[in-house]
Formats: sequence, structure tokens, C-alpha cells
Amino acid sequence: MAISIRVNFEGDSPVLSILSRLSDLNQDKLFALIGTDIVEATRTRFVMQHDVEGNPWKQSWRAKLQNGQTLRDTGRLMNSFAYNVLPNGVEVGTNVEYAAPLQLGAHIYPKTAQYLVFAVMGHFRKVKEVHNEPRSFLGINKNDEVSIINVIHGFLNV
Repeated sequence: MAISIRVNFEGDSPVLSILSRLSDLNQDKLFALIGTDIVEATRTRFVMQHDVEGNPWKQSWRAKLQNGQTLRDTGRLMNSFAYNVLPNGVEVGTNVEYAAPLQLGAHIYPKTAQYLVFAVMGHFRKVKEVHNEPRSFLGINKNDEVSIINVIHGFLNV
């Protein structure tokens, strides 16, 4: 059974005014502003070295050896995030192939050899496997939700 409610407003109703503004809304522009906000929040996690929930990332061995920051050796991943406006929303992501194992964590094993071999501070190191701790950077937390609401509020008040 279908149920519907029809509400009619006449005159200078504040509800009618808001509904009128919403129907004229440029959603693509709003979604672009939201996308920009989420990308900035994601990049801030790299600078602050914490996950989506605000927990500090476990420092990587490379960051320890070089007195640097985890996931910020070249900045490629941090600077790769972009948004895409969709008909009914926005998506944020990256095309960097190693983003998923860093976000979710991974065990890496050699495919064709007995060891993984890589250079560390000018010396070669070989290991049977590497375990990457998950270091989440993509996602929306409570602070991000408040920020998105503020973006929407600011957009509607323009």
C-alpha cells in the first residue's frame, strides 16, 4: 500500500522560500565544494600523521630511519587525492596503485623469488615478507561531518 502526504504552502511561507531555494540549487557546485573539503581533510591526515578516527599512525621504518613522516616520502599519495562529482553526490579517491594496501594493511610476499629485496639508506635488504599496518586516510569522521554540514550551510546562505 502506498502512502503519500501532500503539503501546500501559500503566500510568504519560510518553508516555501527554503524549498524554492533548494529546487534552484546548483548541486554540482555544492558537491564540488564538499569534494574539496573531503580532499583537504584527507591531506591533513598525512600532515598530522593520524587515521580517520584521530589515532596516530604507527611510524614506518623508513620514517624512523630518515627522521621523516610516515606515508610522506615523496608526497605522491598525499597529493594524488581528487574528487569526482556524480549526479547524486561526490566520490573522493586516488589512482595511486599502492593506496589500498596502505589504507587497509597488507602482507606482501615475493612473487617470483625467495626474498623481497629493496634498498634502505644505501644498503640492500632482503626479507621473506613485509607486513604493512593499516593506516586509514580515506573516510569521514564526526569532524568531517560537521565540516560538510558547514559547507552546505554556507552554500545555502549564499
